[in-house]
Amino acid sequence: MEINRLQLDALREIGNIGSGHAATALSTMLNRRIEMSVPEIKAIPFQEAASVMGELDIPQAVIYVKVEGEAPGKAVFFIPLESAQILVQALFNSDENYNLFENEMAQSALMEMGNIMVSSFIIALTEFSKVPLAPSVPALAVDMVGAIFDAIILEDGVLEDTVIFINTHLTGIPKIEGKFVFLPDEGSLTKLLGALGV
Repeated sequence: MEINRLQLDALREIGNIGSGHAATALSTMLNRRIEMSVPEIKAIPFQEAASVMGELDIPQAVIYVKVEGEAPGKAVFFIPLESAQILVQALFNSDENYNLFENEMAQSALMEMGNIMVSSFIIALTEFSKVPLAPSVPALAVDMVGAIFDAIILEDGVLEDTVIFINTHLTGIPKIEGKFVFLPDEGSLTKLLGALGV
């Protein structure tokens, strides 16, 4: 579906609210001031979704949450391994280089932080639209982006032909980047935008 400028502005406001929630939660978790900005938000055709995630054969840490409720879908947060390593080190207050592919403690920390970020955007979407949404228990994978994305889209459900993409930057620790992608089920985006009044 086509997204007009007014609708994109509403989604940008949701992104800003979500980033504020995430920054507050991460500041508490890391015991330091964290700020989170959303330099880019866009709605893209589903067939172009993979193109915004970077090189598909490069591993990243990926947190996946199934969104349930009246406008279901799939929410995914992609974190480059360099950023993921910095986040884990900040949480553990350590300079150690963790094996993100195997270290269960590091993976658990990443899952918790990723869950905070994904859930913050879902909560903001619910607050803004008044459409009840609830994130499922998160899943974490550290693997090639293309393989993970394929596995996610092959899960049950028919997806909308438009994907919401939010680029995020965290400051307060060395600059962290991540990409949030919301893959709405068929009909969910129309319902959400209608509830937003745009």
